[in-house]
Amino acid sequence: MSRHQERREKDKERARSFIQRRLDDLRRRLGLKHPSTPLPGEAAFDDTEIGRAPGQLPAASPFESSSPTRFRVHCYDENSCKMEEFADLDSIGRYAGRPGMVWIQVLGITDPQVVHVVGAFFDIPMLAQEDVLTSTSRPKFEEHGDKILAVARSVRIGVEEDTPRGQQISVIAAQNWVISFHENDEKVFEAVERRIAENKGNIRKWHAGYLFYSLLDTLVDRLLYQTEEIEDAITELEDSILKGTDDWDLNEVYRLKRVVVRLSRLAQPLKDMVSVLEHYEHPLLPSSLDIYLRDLYDHSIRAADRIEHARMVLQDLQEYHHTQQERKTSEVVRVLTVMSSVFIPLTFLVGVWGMNFEFMPEIHTEWGKKYGYLLAWGTIGLTALGIVLWMKRKRWW
Repeated sequence: MSRHQERREKDKERARSFIQRRLDDLRRRLGLKHPSTPLPGEAAFDDTEIGRAPGQLPAASPFESSSPTRFRVHCYDENSCKMEEFADLDSIGRYAGRPGMVWIQVLGITDPQVVHVVGAFFDIPMLAQEDVLTSTSRPKFEEHGDKILAVARSVRIGVEEDTPRGQQISVIAAQNWVISFHENDEKVFEAVERRIAENKGNIRKWHAGYLFYSLLDTLVDRLLYQTEEIEDAITELEDSILKGTDDWDLNEVYRLKRVVVRLSRLAQPLKDMVSVLEHYEHPLLPSSLDIYLRDLYDHSIRAADRIEHARMVLQDLQEYHHTQQERKTSEVVRVLTVMSSVFIPLTFLVGVWGMNFEFMPEIHTEWGKKYGYLLAWGTIGLTALGIVLWMKRKRWW
């Protein structure tokens, strides 16, 4: 059994041993006294990774997060703001039904029951919980009654790595709360938190819909910034090529192309998701948000266009490199062909005069004995010169 499989089996055992106690405690907190009473939207956890029923959650987290789950909660209104951070899952229930606006960041999903318990407190549908716990989800937007869900990825800034690493982030919004599920504890929404704390703009006035937009805008801007980094790296490569230097690395082109190809799998679905969001009608997305959603769509188009342009430029650089190699090979072959064309006739003359026949006429004549050596060199030189001049006239060399 591989190390990855062993880790998943241990996670499943730990989840099975812990989940029943959590669910019993949740029933007690919700006032469901009978053990057989189902939780809101409850579904069983299953070890099977392929073929689970719709809405059935996995027994182990599909994410690679190793640090314990933490919760970062912002409670605010127009006049006040409070931030709390804790690791106790049981404490999350006190924010359900709280007046004002509540934003909960679930940082690091190490166990599926974390999503399930939070979903039970806030009445999140099981299909939405399943989307949160699907690590291979494409960027998408969905409506679940009075709630909306967006699944996207936060790319890690920088082009030094071979792949655009990041994390999946799922954002669920309702009338007075927004919950963002993060694959790990990397700080992604620091700017949004700062705007809430400093009460800048409309973020503390427009509640859930505007916060939902602000989180997606951050993810799109991170992708847009990543495309700028890639464009700068490609521009440096192009400049080195235009200067005529031969020290540029083709491996760097292939590395950047791998990054661009993987980003393209993210950018196009993200653009499609924002396009749906822009034209969607929902109480959480009032008409006052239309101008912001159009701006968000414009940013997503720019990111997708930049990635496509970068992919085309890198493809052109690959073709240019192959063309340069073919040109250099052609130059070598042409020089060798010219040398062969010149020396083949000369080799023929030397071969003829080098035959040891006794009655060759040039050997026994007086002028042959006296001028034969010079005549041979003269004939060889004139023949070589004639071949070179003929090639020059034909523009073969």
